[in-house]
Amino acid sequence: MAHFHSDGHSHSHSHPVPSDSKTLGWTIAFNIVITAAEFIAGALTGVLALVADATHNLSDVAGLVLAYVGEKSSEAPANKIATYGRRRIEVFTALISAISLVLIAVYIIYEAYWRFVDPQIVSNYLLFFIVATIGLLGNVGSVWMLRKSKVDSINRKAALLHMVYDGLSSVAVLVGGVVMYFTEWTFVDPILSVLIAGMIVWSSVDVFRSAWRVVMEVAPENLEFDKVMGTLERHSTVMSAHHLHIWSLSSTETALSCHVCVHADSLSEINQILRELNEALAKEFNITHATIQIETELCSESNDICGSNSVVDSTELS
Repeated sequence: MAHFHSDGHSHSHSHPVPSDSKTLGWTIAFNIVITAAEFIAGALTGVLALVADATHNLSDVAGLVLAYVGEKSSEAPANKIATYGRRRIEVFTALISAISLVLIAVYIIYEAYWRFVDPQIVSNYLLFFIVATIGLLGNVGSVWMLRKSKVDSINRKAALLHMVYDGLSSVAVLVGGVVMYFTEWTFVDPILSVLIAGMIVWSSVDVFRSAWRVVMEVAPENLEFDKVMGTLERHSTVMSAHHLHIWSLSSTETALSCHVCVHADSLSEINQILRELNEALAKEFNITHATIQIETELCSESNDICGSNSVVDSTELS
């Protein structure tokens, strides 16, 4: 049984992604200022919804920082210790961020309960409206900057979506402030706070689930195992594929390893076969880290060691 091993590319597994750190940096700084202003104004005016909106904006800052860290860490070259680079830094940061934000949301709900029991009068509507308006304009500006950026990554898209949600919550806070100003119905404040806390939990759970899938080395949610197997076995020289493993390297990269059995008379075309399989995986599933072992005899799925009597042992192809 002859078998060959291929990565489908060079020995280095570091594939830097395009970066636009300047745009992200300005967006992060902009939102930190807005978040701090909303926290301070919420404390001074007694409007819990403003504090809740500031917390939601803080989740956006965390998302932007994750996008920044993810892009920066992906630029770090791989080495003999971290052979895939530092891609999972963003994942562990995301887990910590998601858990922290859920705890903050629980605290907001707790405070909202006491606002129902003991309603608080807004002490300074002018300050409230000024800061809430600045927050809304800040969200609009952040969305504009992120949309203007030429970098197209999952982290950027997630951050953009968070900013859109935060813009909507800012609108809700302003509308609530108008209602309280003209009607003095203070229950609007805790109601809006609970709604915003719910948005924080919803977005945090989504981030936690995505990060947890990477930590557990689960295949990406939108990738179907059977379709990948079908693509491998659809190749004209492949008789069967087995020992297929698919896992997430990071939030944007997927790795694959498998064994494929080909006709013995196809060994002279081994480079072309590997190139075509890798191109198909990259084109159809965006899998750019594929390790494929070529065999000329069928190997049982239950057999953990295939090709133990191989003629050629593990040839690396670039």
